[in-house]
Amino acid sequence: MDNSNGKLAIFFDLDDTLYDHLVPFREAVREVLQPDETRLIYADLFYKVRHHSDLLWPKYLRGELALEETRVRRLELAFAEYGIELEREQAVKIQAAYIGRQYSIKMIEGAAEQLQRFISLGHKVGIITNGPQDHQMSKLRGLGVDKLIPENMIFISDAVGLAKPDPAIFAHVNRVTGTTAEQSLYVGDTWDNDVVGALAAGWKVCWYNPRGRQPGTEHKPSHIFTSYREFSELPLI
Repeated sequence: MDNSNGKLAIFFDLDDTLYDHLVPFREAVREVLQPDETRLIYADLFYKVRHHSDLLWPKYLRGELALEETRVRRLELAFAEYGIELEREQAVKIQAAYIGRQYSIKMIEGAAEQLQRFISLGHKVGIITNGPQDHQMSKLRGLGVDKLIPENMIFISDAVGLAKPDPAIFAHVNRVTGTTAEQSLYVGDTWDNDVVGALAAGWKVCWYNPRGRQPGTEHKPSHIFTSYREFSELPLI
């Protein structure tokens, strides 16, 4: 992956790319529901939660749904689609337990080393993530990412006023950081938001796909990896 000055702009998604969202979700569901885990695949259920979150998020951005209603509603829709009856009170409790666990999280094995590798080599490294600013920054601080990446290289949708998959957020990042799309690489796990959005902006994309999800469209990411050990071996630099 060559460019004119040998340096890249490498931006990472946060949720399910630098840390595993499934861990706090699983523990929250266990706390509130004590479900029969012989009939529940948490990864499949959580995938549905993420899907409904992506569908509802534009309504939140337009002011049609409050943030907490967006979060609770995505749980209700996902659980219903999975075939689990979830009362509103249970959904509220799961959401509260889920949020409470998101500030005591750890980076996925090998992720911190890759951030440090690119930084030490002089590449521009940053974060692009959807979500509320305070909430996402609390997670970044919990992971220690704020000690590696300066605040001016962290772009959070609610603060920017643009959200993935809109290619405009990637173009905004290029303008603010003085980078170009041709020199930019995005690393993320979500097909529509991360792969499709970044490719539409002219960026190269590394799709993090540890659970073997199928592509949602005909788009072609530059690379696919299932672990940060695999990522470290990709011909990026």
